[in-house]
Amino acid sequence: MSTPLVTDDLASGLADQVLALSESARRADGVAPLSEHTLLRVRHGAPSGSSRFHVVTEDGRVVGFAFVERVPGEPDSGEVVVGPEYRDRGHGTALLRSVDRDAGPRGVRVWAHGRTPQAVSVAEGDGWTAVRSLYKMRMPLRDIAADEAGGPWAAPELPEPALRPDVAAAVRVREFVVGQDEEAWLAANALAFADHPEQGQLTLDDLLQREVEDWFDPRGFFLATTKEGKVAAFHWTKTHADGAGLTDGEPVGEVYAVGVAPSWQGSGLGRALTLAGLRHLRDAGLPWVHLYVDGDNEAAVRLYESLGFGMWDTDVMYAPPATGDRRPPA
Repeated sequence: MSTPLVTDDLASGLADQVLALSESARRADGVAPLSEHTLLRVRHGAPSGSSRFHVVTEDGRVVGFAFVERVPGEPDSGEVVVGPEYRDRGHGTALLRSVDRDAGPRGVRVWAHGRTPQAVSVAEGDGWTAVRSLYKMRMPLRDIAADEAGGPWAAPELPEPALRPDVAAAVRVREFVVGQDEEAWLAANALAFADHPEQGQLTLDDLLQREVEDWFDPRGFFLATTKEGKVAAFHWTKTHADGAGLTDGEPVGEVYAVGVAPSWQGSGLGRALTLAGLRHLRDAGLPWVHLYVDGDNEAAVRLYESLGFGMWDTDVMYAPPATGDRRPPA
């Protein structure tokens, strides 16, 4: 079992290899092993003290990798990937144990994206247990003939977004303006996701990094703003050029983030802005849209189901066993 290198500063040569490793695993497994946030940390680095990189090499080549984000007041959040041709050699177990040993005072949790058999086997084989689920839901934006994924798929109607008269009088729905709306959006995002250990922690640097990504398009980033310039609600959409596992390469859409400030919850802004974004993606000619939602967020799941989304897949977060329950090294 290899001993990973643990560092808070990933050298550029290693970063390039990690990106290639992640893409190799995505092609082999049909699901991305590392989230967008992790990939941005690999490409651009991380603020001091916020992250840890765990790297396994063979003959100078990166064959396994784990990333851990330190979230204040929460357990560390991690992801693990092992190259397809380097599996069944103990690298996955070595990385899990490395992030566990290196964890902050509240411990660590690790995501298994797509709940792939390999990831589940490694985690559960080392005594880790599932503690959180993230549902992945999808919806066709146009009628789609039967394919290898099933079907045929009929696109639901997407009604015109409508606001109550009192809400319509108090807010204006418009597109995000780069260079103007960053601070107001960050404030609204922090309020809307105050209890969310990932989304609610986004910083200005995180937002600016996303603004320079190829997929970023302010025309698909909808804000409801008050007369005072505050963001009451938002819907940020995203387009995946690679099809995100839904097509053979035709771009698809994502409900990237929907948030409503606490003082505006119950106003109908969440549903209205969700519809505005979905219609934007549909009118762009995209065949599919997908989203992620916490499994315990029953209200959001019901909203998306009412719009026509159905369950597609599940990401699972695992917690390590107690120290006394750790299995002997393989």
